Amino acid sequence: MKIVFILLVLKILLSASMLGSKHDLSATNYYGPDSTANTQICVFCHTPHAGSPDVDGLLWNRGFSDLSAFVLYGGAPGLPNTPTLVCLSCHDGINAYGASAVHGGMQHAMYNQPGSGHATGSGSPNCFSCHMSGGIYPGAEWTVGPNLTDDHPVSISYADARVAAPDEFHLNPLNGLRLDNGNVECTSCHDPHEADTLYFLRMSNQNSDLCKSCHIK
Repeated sequence: MKIVFILLVLKILLSASMLGSKHDLSATNYYGPDSTANTQICVFCHTPHAGSPDVDGLLWNRGFSDLSAFVLYGGAPGLPNTPTLVCLSCHDGINAYGASAVHGGMQHAMYNQPGSGHATGSGSPNCFSCHMSGGIYPGAEWTVGPNLTDDHPVSISYADARVAAPDEFHLNPLNGLRLDNGNVECTSCHDPHEADTLYFLRMSNQNSDLCKSCHIK
């Protein structure tokens, strides 16, 4: 686990596109400077010690209050796998619309504040990172919500989908799209640390090229 975290940190440090991207919630980011915000970048998602007990691995610095709130693509309640769950710790809506799984006090908080000695509390993010144009609630564009029935299936087996419809899927995803333990997750199509493409996509979707990396159409 320590090796995985070190590699993750190295990737972030080596990736210039993470700095100033929409996932940079620090004092100076994509939306403009905020002198009251924290100057660290990684801390809004990761912590070197005592990560969230709700998430396996990744030393995640955010938590949930209601893990039963999620409804998967097929319509049944269920818990997404870790690579998707960590994305939803922000993208489930952060309590903006009254149907969040994020803890009511965690939308602006982290398990470990920078230099806090494991003290949960506000991490002082750049407000404009989430509150577009200073609005009260986050912009709806990125609030997926805990109800995943109207989104692309995640936390599903790619192999099982291909067995059910062998003529509709490539043997394996193409063009750098990835599976996690054989499953399709948010991270199959999105790389949260790279902002070179729209919506952090792993590749351009011009001419539906990203979609056709898995689907045969």
